[in-house]
Order: sequence, then structure tokens, then C-alpha cells
Amino acid sequence: LAAANKLYTLLTFQTFSNTAIYIMSITANEIFVAMGEAVRGDSGKTLRRKFKGSVVFTISDTNEVYTLDLKSATASVTKHDDNTPPPMTKPDLAVSVKSDDMIKLISGELKPQQAFMKGKLKVKGKMGLAMKLTSVLVATKKKLPSSKL
Repeated sequence: LAAANKLYTLLTFQTFSNTAIYIMSITANEIFVAMGEAVRGDSGKTLRRKFKGSVVFTISDTNEVYTLDLKSATASVTKHDDNTPPPMTKPDLAVSVKSDDMIKLISGELKPQQAFMKGKLKVKGKMGLAMKLTSVLVATKKKLPSSKL
């Protein structure tokens, strides 16, 4: 029994350690770069058919703003700062999340519905579209470098 407890403790620590390493090795910016890759090409066409909308993501702790446009013929993800024009005036969805929580959403450690219920993910706009956000996150995760996973 003592050996089983030690093994459980070791496995629990190992799992936690891997998660901690993963979380520290990726940034919100890298996530949105991967999202940009996910919306291009054939996979982007599939996402456009499923999602058909525009989203403004605000990373609340860093004040970074990203726009996901899956409405137009050329899907895109754009980072906005002082040198780029402001994000679209009427997005279908506005999402506000902290960078750590965005990383957890991508890693699968935090589910979007769970984050919303806990107040970690704030959403304004078309709730039907918000429910489809998972498909965008899954496609984004596939485009992240395997060394980050």
C-alpha cells in the first residue's frame, strides 16, 4: 500500500510538472500566431463553414487585442497595438480572458464552458457562436509546435 501511494504521488507530481512546463513554455501571442495558421488553407475553409463569424479577443492582464475574422473570404487573425487600426467596431463575439487562462484553454486543462461559468472567460455577443469557439481552439492547438505541447 505504501508503494502504491508513492507511485500515485510520483505520477501526480509528474503530471503537474509537465503541465507547469507546458504553461510556462507558450505565450498568448504564440497561440494567436498558431490560430492564424489554423484559419488558412483547407483547415481554414472548414473552420469558416463551421464558425462564420468575427471575434475580438482581449487578453485582460496584458491589454493585448487580437481579431479573428472568419466571416470574410480571406480568414485572418490580427494583433492590434498602437500602430494598427482599432479592431472591428461590431464583432459577432467579444471575448476577454487572462493570458494564463487562454493557455489553459488551448492546452485543454480548462474547458470553455467551465471557464465561462467560473468567470474566467467573459463573452459578449452571439452565444451560439461562442459555443462553436471550441472548434477554433482545437484547430489552433494542432498548429502549435510539438515542442510546446
